[in-house]
Amino acid sequence: MPEAYRLFWAVNLPEDMKAVLARLQDRLRHPALDAKWVEQENLHLTLKFLGETEAATVTALVDAVRERVSGSGSVLLELCGCGTFGRPPRVLWVGVQGDVPRLRAVHERVEEACRPLGFEPETRGFSPHLTLARLRAAGRGLPREVAAAAAAVGSLGTLSVTSIELMRSRLSPRGPVYSVLASVNL
Repeated sequence: MPEAYRLFWAVNLPEDMKAVLARLQDRLRHPALDAKWVEQENLHLTLKFLGETEAATVTALVDAVRERVSGSGSVLLELCGCGTFGRPPRVLWVGVQGDVPRLRAVHERVEEACRPLGFEPETRGFSPHLTLARLRAAGRGLPREVAAAAAAVGSLGTLSVTSIELMRSRLSPRGPVYSVLASVNL
């Protein structure tokens, strides 16, 4: 059986931005909120989840994405606002503003590059966000204090995206461990 990796393409964040997001997570923690918080070192913006991928495909995948996204230029983003996905809420996230059309173009180029290698495009629309936590208690909304704190989140800062990374995710009992397999400059 060929070796396989669990992969995704992402925008990694600078350490200072991860620290800002970790402080926000601390403000949003509440005893009544049953959540699995994303570890500070794992905070990122997913461009495309690939799932289990044969290791032998990695080089072709990196080459195809590099060919499509190189020369795109940097993307200036602002992390701003906080909300949830799902009814009942299942994901607590921070929003992305700024040059979102250019980020969407990078996402589309990644999708186009991956398709010939057997990775179908996502059927849901691309909704750029950073996941802070996955909420576990089905049927429950956010506690009032958490909802109020989330609604009050404004700008958390800006970042200039100059590259995207192919990430490997190793699942462990303590949570996923991410490592960069390749970085592609925009």
